[in-house]
Amino acid sequence: MESRVASSNEPIITLAGKEYPYEELSDPAKQLVAAIRASEEEMKSIRNQLALMDVGRRALVAQLRLAVENPEAFQRLQNSEASQEA
Repeated sequence: MESRVASSNEPIITLAGKEYPYEELSDPAKQLVAAIRASEEEMKSIRNQLALMDVGRRALVAQLRLAVENPEAFQRLQNSEASQEA
């Protein structure tokens, strides 16, 4: 589903390549449009949350790599972070 505004500022819903003026839709159809829009917003929010989680995961992987490949440097990093928290 795609929505846009026609030149007359009337919202248009495009469904399967066919255009429908929003104001001509039945109330149940308008409720479905609202539900689809809410779903799309929620999906966008979840994608943003996943992107943030991926950044955190990458940081953890980088720390793990350091802990495995250079334990002394990792320990110094841990000690430095602990002293900053105190």
